[in-house]
Amino acid sequence: MKAVAEIEIPRPPKAVFEYMDVPENQARISPRLTAVETLGTRDNGGKRARYTYRLLGLDFDGEVHGVVHDPPERISFELSGDIEGRIEWTFEPTDGGTRVTYATTYDLGLPTVLRWLLAPVTARFNQRELDRTLRNLDENLTEPADS
Repeated sequence: MKAVAEIEIPRPPKAVFEYMDVPENQARISPRLTAVETLGTRDNGGKRARYTYRLLGLDFDGEVHGVVHDPPERISFELSGDIEGRIEWTFEPTDGGTRVTYATTYDLGLPTVLRWLLAPVTARFNQRELDRTLRNLDENLTEPADS
């Protein structure tokens, strides 16, 4: 399954990158990500973290490994465990701030026939999830701090 979404956030790339470089922040913005715990930092600067993703009443557990860590332009994670795949974040400067692109490719391990039958539903669901995640990121980064 693949999905890609973009948003422009009125913050500089460095600020957006630094926020997304903290794995626990992913749980703050992703609707179905219920837990994230940083396990360490890899030699390339990428993070290693444990996660739990909840879907249809089921928990999917695994780890992410930061395979690309290129501040302030790009972060890529490989997923292992119940969900296999890749997450890619890119941050491009714009006149108004940062264009953030969030791309995912993953496999839930479903049989080919079931994956094919569910493809139209999962494609729409995944797109809504990515779009909601980016809106949440924008809200978290642009809300005024409490006084």
